Amino acid sequence: MKRILLPLALLLVCSPLFAQGRIDDVAALRTFTAKMLPRCPGGALTFEPIPQAGPTGFRVYAATLRSSDEYCGTQKYVLHSSKTGQVLIGTVIALADDNRPVATRISEKATELLSKQMKATVAPFPLPDGIKAVTMTRPTEFGPFAYHGFVDSSERFLIVGTRGTMQVDPAKAMIETLGVANGVRRGNAKSKVEIIELSDFQCPTCARAHEKIEPIIQKNLSKVNYIRMDLPLFEHHEWALSAALAGKAIQKVAPAKYWQYVDTVFKSQELITKQTFAKWLPNWLQDNDINAAAVDKIYKSKAEQTAMLDQVSRAFDLGVNSTPTFIINGQIMGFGPEGTFTIDSITNALGIPSVTAAPKPAAKPKASSKKK
Repeated sequence: MKRILLPLALLLVCSPLFAQGRIDDVAALRTFTAKMLPRCPGGALTFEPIPQAGPTGFRVYAATLRSSDEYCGTQKYVLHSSKTGQVLIGTVIALADDNRPVATRISEKATELLSKQMKATVAPFPLPDGIKAVTMTRPTEFGPFAYHGFVDSSERFLIVGTRGTMQVDPAKAMIETLGVANGVRRGNAKSKVEIIELSDFQCPTCARAHEKIEPIIQKNLSKVNYIRMDLPLFEHHEWALSAALAGKAIQKVAPAKYWQYVDTVFKSQELITKQTFAKWLPNWLQDNDINAAAVDKIYKSKAEQTAMLDQVSRAFDLGVNSTPTFIINGQIMGFGPEGTFTIDSITNALGIPSVTAAPKPAAKPKASSKKK
C-alpha cells in the first residue's frame, strides 16, 4: 500500500476569527465533509472550528479522521463560505507576504515543500468568493505532472484540495472530477451498486486485494456496476505507469482480453519486476494472439501518457493518493491492513453474506433430559 503525500501544513494568521454574516450549519458541514473523506476501519471523525483568521471569506474548521488503519486516518481543513455555500477541503498554506506576483510566491512555496522545481500558473478569472484556480507543474520522465489548488482573494493563502458546494451532492461532484468515463466497466450498468477501483499494477497490496475481491465480483456481475481506473504511483513503482498504459491499449485493441490482462499482471508482479515490463509485455501479447504493433502504437503515445498523468492528477486533487482505493456508491473506503473492512462493505452493498466473518462454531448436542 503506497501513498504519495503533498507534505503541507496548516499555516494561519494568529488573529481573532472574523465575522462572516450567517452562522454555519456545522452539523450539515460535518456530514458533507464525512462524505468527502474516506470511511475507515474504526474511523472516528472530529470536527472543530479553528480560532484564527485564514483565507478571506471563509470560516476554517479542522476535520481529523482517526482510524485503526494507519494509512487511512487523515487531517484536513475545511473552508466554508456562508455567503455562497462553497466548501474547500484540503490543506492551507500561508504564502510569503510581499509584493511579488502571486504565481512567483506559489512556485517558491511549492518548490520548497516538495523539494522539486515547481512552476505555478494562476487563472485570470475568479471563482465564487474571489478565489482563483492554481496549477503547479513539474517535469517527469513521462511528461509534465500537475497539482491543483486555489488562492484566496487576498492572495495570501494557497489551498490545496478539492472544491464543492453545499448545494451539490459531494459524491456526485467527486465522481465527475475523477472522470470515471475513462475507466473500464463491467457488470450491470443499470445496477444501483457502483464500485470504483483505483489501483496500481505494481502495488503488492493491490494484488492481494484483487485476489480477494475478484472472485466476489465475478460471482455477482449481475448485481454491480464495476469500474476499474488506473492510479499508477509512478514515482515509487518503476513499471506501474507502463503497465497502466498497456492495459488501456489492450482494452482498445482487444477488449475481451482486458480483464485477463489485469488478472495476469497482478499475479505476475515478481516475474515482471525481474524481467522488466518491456520484455514481459511482448511475450504476453504473442501468447494471447493480440496485435502487438497496434498495442505498441497506443501504449507509447504521448497523448496517452498525458491522459494517464491527468487521471492520476485528478485522483490526487480528491485526496486519493494511496492504492488500492475503492469507492462504493460514492463513498471512498479505506482498505485496511487486510482489506476486511472494504470486503465487508462490498458484500454488504451487494446484499450477500460476508466472506470474512469467522464461521460460527457448531452447536453442541443437547444432553438428554430423559432418565434411564
